[in-house]
Amino acid sequence: MAETAGDTDPAEEKGFSRLWGCGFALLLIAGVAMIVGYGVMTGYLPIRSFDPALWRQVRTADNHDRLRMVEWLLRSGQLDGLTRSQAVGLLGQPDGGPHFQDWSLVYWLGPERGLFSIDSEWLVIRIGPDGRVAEYRVVRD
Repeated sequence: MAETAGDTDPAEEKGFSRLWGCGFALLLIAGVAMIVGYGVMTGYLPIRSFDPALWRQVRTADNHDRLRMVEWLLRSGQLDGLTRSQAVGLLGQPDGGPHFQDWSLVYWLGPERGLFSIDSEWLVIRIGPDGRVAEYRVVRD
């Protein structure tokens, strides 16, 4: 029996569907890989849990441990309501020097995250009138 125009072979349709499915899967995998790669390349990934001992020993520009820990620290709420002495006990002595004079405690995190690291990032903490942590955030100089 001769095929008429418009008739298609079911095997051919199945192969075409598989081809599209594989193409879509590869595109999805490539997209996820690009997003994760960007996060790693710019310093936003991986996030690591906060380790007070490691935090206190970081002092070099080639070590990004503080940058990787700060997101967890901020999201955990561990700084909320601490006294100045408790915050210093947790984070160590501030190492911000003359930067950000309007903040009570300043900690250097490392080179700015992103494709072009021109500035530095800092954890700044404000102690309120009651002697407890009132505000904290990451800022750039």
